[in-house]
Amino acid sequence: MDETRNELEVGNETMVMMYLNILKYAKHHCSDDEDPYEITDRVFTDALVANNKNN
Repeated sequence: MDETRNELEVGNETMVMMYLNILKYAKHHCSDDEDPYEITDRVFTDALVANNKNN
């Protein structure tokens, strides 16, 4: 089996790590009445949209 990672695999891993980093930050900084997953989804989605507009 070839151990070489292609660009898609690297990109997918980067996206997962980005999401988890945002979630970690949200969990640490959210107040009790806020859902960190909802905030993470919103921030992650907004970042993807902004990135696509710049390309």
